[in-house]
Amino acid sequence: MEQNKQTYLELRQALETAAEAMDPEIRAHSLRTGQRMETLIKEMDKQDLLALWNWGDLSPLNYHDMGKKPNERGIEHTETGELFFKHLHHLFYKISGQAGIFTSIAADICRYHHDHYGQCQLKTAQGRDIPLAGRICAVANVWDHLALDGLKPRQILARLESQSGQYDPEIIAALRRFYERHGTLER
Repeated sequence: MEQNKQTYLELRQALETAAEAMDPEIRAHSLRTGQRMETLIKEMDKQDLLALWNWGDLSPLNYHDMGKKPNERGIEHTETGELFFKHLHHLFYKISGQAGIFTSIAADICRYHHDHYGQCQLKTAQGRDIPLAGRICAVANVWDHLALDGLKPRQILARLESQSGQYDPEIIAALRRFYERHGTLER
């Protein structure tokens, strides 16, 4: 038990150090995207995943842009983030199963959040071959960018639905249900 607590503290310190090095706007976007991912997961009635993936107050959902530099365009940062979490995985997974799960999910999110459901930019996976966490992050990431651009919920949903095939239809349906439940599509 004590070794697991020590592992948690060491992982937490590594994450805090890496997060402090991130550009503040990128860090804020990563946290908002993580919150949007959590919203989608709950709307999909998959809260059990949050219990499995999270470790205490640490959530792998909050780090999708780990390694991204300010004004960076493109997908180069996906490999940087993935390698960061794979390194942490290698350090911690034998000590703690929860650390292994956390770092694996975080690596998947970093790696796959730019892969499109119907067409893969990285030529690694598409459709249901993209890990669920990556498919959810793809929608949450765009959702946050469109909201920052000032689009209203109905405009965000229309934009995502018009890009048929780029995003998992199950996740877009969850976003629609979320907006409908909160009455934001009528505004």
